[in-house]
Amino acid sequence: MPTKSSKSATSSPLDSVKLELAVVLGLAVGLLVVMFRVDLGHWTEIGLLVLAGFAFGGWLAWRTRRAVDQHQAGGDH
Repeated sequence: MPTKSSKSATSSPLDSVKLELAVVLGLAVGLLVVMFRVDLGHWTEIGLLVLAGFAFGGWLAWRTRRAVDQHQAGGDH
């Protein structure tokens, strides 16, 4: 009888990145809600959206690159 390994057969090296994507999307929605509720200048709103977009996108790109590099190197971490 085969034993279950600690890792699922369907686990992906990008599972942690998927979780972080969900967190980032939640933060982005929260930022949008705050921006709709608070009356800021148009340039301030655009600046916040650009800053958040670059920060969130950069974070996800960095984490994805790191996860793929570790997977290709054979690391579990």
